Amino acid sequence: MHRVSTLCVFLVLALTAAIGSGAVQDADAGRLEEARRLFGTWNEGDANRAAQICVQVDSPESVEVLLEVLRREQPRSNALAPAHFRDIAWGALLEIKDRYARKAVEAELKQNKKNPRVRQWCAEVLGEYADLDFGEALTRALTDKEDFVRAAAARALGKTRYEPAQKALEKSSSSSDAFVRANSIEALALVAPASNLKRYEKGLKDKDGGVRCALLATAPVAYPDLAERLSTEALDDEDWRPRAQATDNLGGIKTKTSVDALIRATEDGRPTVGLRAITNLQKLTGQAHTRADQWKRWWAENRETFAFPEGTGAVTRVEGATVTTFNGIQLTSDHVAFLMDKSKAMNDQLSSRGCTKDAAAHQELTGVFESLEDGLDFNIFNYALEVDAFQKQAVELTKVTARKGLTFHAEGRIDGAKDIWAVLESVLSDPTLDTAYLLSSGEPDVGLYVHWNRVTWQLRELNRFHKITVHSIAYSDNDWYAQQLERISDCTDGEFRRFQ
Repeated sequence: MHRVSTLCVFLVLALTAAIGSGAVQDADAGRLEEARRLFGTWNEGDANRAAQICVQVDSPESVEVLLEVLRREQPRSNALAPAHFRDIAWGALLEIKDRYARKAVEAELKQNKKNPRVRQWCAEVLGEYADLDFGEALTRALTDKEDFVRAAAARALGKTRYEPAQKALEKSSSSSDAFVRANSIEALALVAPASNLKRYEKGLKDKDGGVRCALLATAPVAYPDLAERLSTEALDDEDWRPRAQATDNLGGIKTKTSVDALIRATEDGRPTVGLRAITNLQKLTGQAHTRADQWKRWWAENRETFAFPEGTGAVTRVEGATVTTFNGIQLTSDHVAFLMDKSKAMNDQLSSRGCTKDAAAHQELTGVFESLEDGLDFNIFNYALEVDAFQKQAVELTKVTARKGLTFHAEGRIDGAKDIWAVLESVLSDPTLDTAYLLSSGEPDVGLYVHWNRVTWQLRELNRFHKITVHSIAYSDNDWYAQQLERISDCTDGEFRRFQ
């Protein structure tokens, strides 16, 4: 009798659990249908709510809803560009926690043969998960037809520390594509530092300065005992980018010899490297000196007795060699790009200046060129839906190039939407430029990436190879638009100004 009663209780509990589970599944299915409906409105507010539903449900089915959005390519009439919704979905995928839900991202990487960008984005997400279970899929992606997919896979394998990928990474480490090559060498150094040291040191002598820069950034993590020596040696690199990265590395190493090297770097021939060295010295020592001669004198007097403070010192903005500003931000570099919005919103009035936004932008550019007669290499990028560069590469400032540059900006057609990601990529294609002034009437309208979460994530990835500083200027009375631009400058340690 007792056994029968126990069996009955067990059956009742099992039935109750099954009914409860079914009820939960039905509820989740209903919520996901609501998420699909919200995504289908092509409204950003609705899309944000839909994304949070998917994160809360946290299942393979909810990930599929997000992947449907990630696959969007064609815009809907009278709606925002697909990238607005892709960026929301990609951000939501990072919040997925369930193991089986995450495997749906892995499956998409393996099975999506039509859209290489989706494969890239899935590889990036798997890298952020840093789960060894996805190492096999990422290793397979190293043979993808597209360089950008292979680069994303290699980078993700480094974050995952997946040891079985070493043979495949060794092969891709000799790729002709700089991003694939660097990310593969980096991954090998992170996966097995000791056995890959020679390959890593060879990579630090790569023909591409961007590769040398990106790999040097890995030294404090993969080879902490060698980081100071490797960084000090890099201060003599012919390319400014590894030298800039070297100052960042040394700024995190509390030794007197590191300070020795940084003080030498304050006199670098490239102003942006010298200023970066000063900033890192301020953080490292807690001192507020802003000129190379001040640092040399202070260190000569205090080296023997100096003790490093705890924490990170405050940064004092450094006075640069130039004597002019662009929208209130000082020009401290001698290799700059001006990114000038030419979208239709630039025809709107800028109340604080009493003229159109485009006219105000032109006045600012004119002021820079009138204040400087020489000592500057520059380029101008007019951008809206397309990007139009004044010159293929930066040119020396002269009276002639200044006049032609101003004419180029003035004659640029004002029309349509703006693609901020495209103009940032254009600037990054010129390795001689180290500083960009991004002037915009608001957040990106169109492009491969539009929301700050994706623009800044991708910019940080590319900036491992470039070290460019982006200063942002918002001509907008919209708080949301201004915040988008501020986040772009923040991720490169740039400054931000807003005018309404």
